[in-house]
Order: sequence, then structure tokens, then C-alpha cells
Amino acid sequence: MSSELPFQIRLGRRPILLLVASILGLVTGIIVGEPVRNIAILGDIYVSLLKFIVGPLVFLCIAWAVMGMGDLFKLGKIFLGFLPYWIFMGFISVATAYAIGVALKPGEGVQLPGGQAVSPVTLTIADYVKNIIPSNVVDMFLNLKMLQIIFAAILTGIAVGLVGRTNPEVKGFLTKLFESLIAVVYKLLDLILWYGPIGVFALMANVAAVVGVIAVGAFTKLVLAFYISGLLVLFVFQPLVMILVARVNPLRFWKKFYPAMITALSTASSNATLPVTINCALEAGISKDVATVILPIAATINMQGACATITLFTLFAFQALGLPIGFAEILTLAVLGFLGATAAAGVPGGAAIVAVATAVALGIPVEAAGWMIGVHPAVDPFETMINVTGDPLGALIVSKHVTKDFDEERFRK
Repeated sequence: MSSELPFQIRLGRRPILLLVASILGLVTGIIVGEPVRNIAILGDIYVSLLKFIVGPLVFLCIAWAVMGMGDLFKLGKIFLGFLPYWIFMGFISVATAYAIGVALKPGEGVQLPGGQAVSPVTLTIADYVKNIIPSNVVDMFLNLKMLQIIFAAILTGIAVGLVGRTNPEVKGFLTKLFESLIAVVYKLLDLILWYGPIGVFALMANVAAVVGVIAVGAFTKLVLAFYISGLLVLFVFQPLVMILVARVNPLRFWKKFYPAMITALSTASSNATLPVTINCALEAGISKDVATVILPIAATINMQGACATITLFTLFAFQALGLPIGFAEILTLAVLGFLGATAAAGVPGGAAIVAVATAVALGIPVEAAGWMIGVHPAVDPFETMINVTGDPLGALIVSKHVTKDFDEERFRK
């Protein structure tokens, strides 16, 4: 297999166009207000197109990467190398968000509907595992069940690799087939991203209209709490990991990955940003084996920004309802905030849906959690940028310290 992806998107000035479209959309939304929602369909089309392409993109990229790795032991090393980073940064994000939420108390004094808590739903490990195992190949793509898609892709890649030991011609055919399909999917994504500035303009204009209504009082404090916790993760904890573990210059790292960061900020979609992130990773010296295996998975499970969102939104509901938070609730919130983020599809609004489910699981009435969907657009773009920035950092650590194939010279260029 070649060291390059079957097809790579040449972004050119599109990240800048997306950023400009975002700014113009926000300004338009603030000036025009509610009537701007008449163009919301343009943003909905963009989101629908992203959802359409995400499932096949993740499945094909992971399966192709796994089937090309003749050494399954190396594949296991890559996954195990990423695991400590994923867990550590996930819980750091949860802890940071919780500390900021307790300090600012954004939910105090807020009146929410459904002020009576219900018995929490107990989530078991068996339930979580069951949600990972696919039972219907059509359903997992139709409902964008990303963990199931990833699981199926890994199994498919391993199966093709094992078949190749006795039937190399079959493996060769399947590899070429997957490469051809990836090229088609990337070309489709390339076309979708050309529409991106129009879709992003409409999305951000709508965000401005929503924020103009709800960004007062306690909700403003909630949004502020998120940005404070997010900035701490982005400019304190991630750089500390870059310096102490990855041993790279944070400024150089941000310079290498700013196209992915801007695309994430503009699209609010980790998965839509995935091809950009992979391109940046390869240009930054991260090996192809690590980049094409870790990054598609990280785009779904390594949600450091989503961890903060889920934690803060749930804590806000507890504070607003005047419910006590004991050690058991704190521990449960930490686990659900971390694991729940892995279930947030890397598309706009994914974390808000999981935040509602997390709040309900902790006993918050669904009527008192519905506001999360309305507030989430105010934090979604920055949340996504935090998610995306953390992905290649984990891949860089694996490439440098586990597989030891990181190209230092290419990173320094």
C-alpha cells in the first residue's frame, strides 16, 4: 500500500472562506435577527450532506487502514498507545468543566420546567457494549451509529488482512476496491466542501439569531463557563501534553494544524474535518499507519470539548433545580461525561443530544433538559475545535513514542 491516501482534498483557500462565511453569518444574524431563519434550509442542507458522507468515510478509511497493516500486533500497539491519552485528556476536560461550573454556578436561580427529579437510569457496562456491537448493517449507517461503524470497519479490515495470508490476490482486489471507493467518497466530500461557505453562512446566521434570544443572564454565564474551561484545555492542558509528553513546540503544532482547527470551527463537525485533519497529520510527519487508523476513531471518541459540554450542561440543570450533588453523583457525572462524549456523533449538535440523555440518566426530567439543544449552537463551533485539536496530538504521541515512525524533520519544516 502506498504511503499516501488514495485521494487527498486540496483545500486551498477554503478554510479562510469558511471563516469569512462564519463571521459574515454571525454579523447578518445579529443585524437581521429572527427573519434570518428563513435561510436556515441552506444550513440544514449542508448538515444533511455531511451526515450523508460521514458514515461511508469513517468505515472505508478505517477498514482500508487496518487491512493494509500486515502486522496485527502493530495495530494493537497503536490502539493501546492511544488509550492512556484518550482517557487522561477526557477526564481532565470533565474535571476542568466541573470545577469552572462549581465556581461560577451558572444555574443558580434559574427556573426550569419539570422541577422534580426522577429516579436515574442505571447504565451498565453491558448496555454500553451492546450499543457498540452492530446488529444491522443498514441501521448503523442510516442512524449514524459511529461506534458500531468503527467496530464493523475494524472487523472488516482484520478479516481482509487474515484472508490475505492465504489468498493474497483476494486481498489485493479488495484493497484496490476500497481505495477506489475512498477516492469517490473524498471527491464527494470535496464537492460538499465547495458548498461549505454557503451552508456555514446560514448555520452561523441562525446561531446568532438563537444566541440573540437566549444569551442573557444565566445562559450567558453557562456559555462563559464553557469557554473558560475550553480555553484552559486548549491553551494550558493540551500544550502541557505537547511539551512534556509529545515534546513538540505548541506554536509549531498549531501552525501545522490550523487548517483543521479553522475547518472545525467553521463546520462544527469533527467528521467533516477528518480529511483535513488527516492531510495535516501527514504533512506534519505523523505516519500514515497511525494517522489513518487513529484519526477516524479519534474523531468519534476523543471528544475533549464534548466532555466539557456534557458536564457543564448537566451541572447547570442540577443547580437550576436545586438538587444536591454528592460524591456518587459527581462520580457518575464524570463517567457519563467521558463515555457519553464517545457517543456524540462528530456532526453539529451531537454533544447536545448526548447531554440531554446524560441529564435524564442522572434523574433530570427531560422537560428540564430540552433547553440544551437551543443553547448548544453557542458553544458548538469552539467545542468542535477543541475536539479536533486533541485528535492529532494523540496520534503524534503514538507515532513518536509507540510506533517510533514520526518524521521530526517534516514537522519542523
